[in-house]
Amino acid sequence: MDFRNILWISHSALSAYARCPKLYYYEYVYRNPKTGNRIQIVNPYLSLGSAVHETIEGLADIPDKEREKISLKERFKKIFNSYKGKVGGFVLESKEEEFFSRGLKMVERVEKSNFLEKPSTKMESNFPKVDLIGDEVKLVGSVDWIEILPGGGAHIIDFKTGNNKEVNGSLQLPIYTILAKENLSMSVEKVSYWYLQHDDEPEPQEVGNLDRHLESIKEKALAVREAIKKDHFPCRYNGKCFACGEYEKLFAGQAEMVGSDTQRKKDLFLTLDRQEVVEKILEKSFLSSKEKNLFEERIGKKVNNGMKADKETVLTIKEKLKKNLTSGELKTVVELLRENG
Repeated sequence: MDFRNILWISHSALSAYARCPKLYYYEYVYRNPKTGNRIQIVNPYLSLGSAVHETIEGLADIPDKEREKISLKERFKKIFNSYKGKVGGFVLESKEEEFFSRGLKMVERVEKSNFLEKPSTKMESNFPKVDLIGDEVKLVGSVDWIEILPGGGAHIIDFKTGNNKEVNGSLQLPIYTILAKENLSMSVEKVSYWYLQHDDEPEPQEVGNLDRHLESIKEKALAVREAIKKDHFPCRYNGKCFACGEYEKLFAGQAEMVGSDTQRKKDLFLTLDRQEVVEKILEKSFLSSKEKNLFEERIGKKVNNGMKADKETVLTIKEKLKKNLTSGELKTVVELLRENG
């Protein structure tokens, strides 16, 4: 069967559909007509997670006895460089520094433990999959880490870089366990989440009945397939949706393309947050103190203190904004100024 005709079901895809069918459409069905690629909205949280995962997961190919020679902190610094600036969703340098510091603490936590000294393995296939519904619908997934336990069994570990713990009923670890049963040469004896922001070691989880989970996954996959057949992806919240709202901004012209992920064939877009654009202007040094005060008055951020906004100063501010902002950022500022008279 042609791979293009197969519906690939992953935990991320099911999660997107559950949050909002329109979000699933934007992330998994829609293609940029200019490039044929899928689209993705970048943000600091996604970039932080990707950088931390790359830092740790890449060591799975290195023998455990050789890992102690590698500095995770230095490795993270190099990897994080590719997520700096707008390609990583960072408009503000201060926010970029904050997220870099958070990531550094996470990898330091791993480095200080004896985790990397323990033997590990990988799936037999780099693209593990299981047939869900004939050849038409397949379950896929990428396991972060598989530790080999002293007794020879496997310990599946998923790294978490966010603040919140995974909700009850998540299918992530059941999906990984199902994939491991078909694509791993050893039995799964343990599954865990490792909340890297605050835990020094992985937290074991109960998977439950895999047959029941498999039936639930099939049911959800059928719902996705039906939506694709009918081309029906309604927003769950009638257009006022936190899940798909960022993509709506993109199609309303409130985003800019900041790069492409050639490996995953995705075009990367950054939606422009008004507050962040204003903070960027005030954070940078291209406006003088007087000009910043006048700018803040014009956008309603400060009460007019009687300072005279002479024509020459206003023109200077406009020229500096044009020179130092992107077209998308400038458009955002112009809209804000119009709204505030």
